[in-house]
Amino acid sequence: MAPDEGSNIEVVVTVAPEDAAAVAGRLQDAGMEVAQTLSSAGVVTGAAPAGELAVLREVDGVLAVEPARDVELPPPGAPQ
Repeated sequence: MAPDEGSNIEVVVTVAPEDAAAVAGRLQDAGMEVAQTLSSAGVVTGAAPAGELAVLREVDGVLAVEPARDVELPPPGAPQ
């Protein structure tokens, strides 16, 4: 089921590593609730309204905006 346009979803934003802190500030100004800035990886994580992802994509310094995804790995030694 798709999220409601106004409900917040977790997002992962890719930015240039050297600009991560500045871009995180601009994302916050654009309405994103910034949770974490991983400068060395060039990633900013947080939450934003589902209908506002296009606005975040237009922020200066943003390379990509994607909904966060859960990844589950099998326990060590589990058959593949």
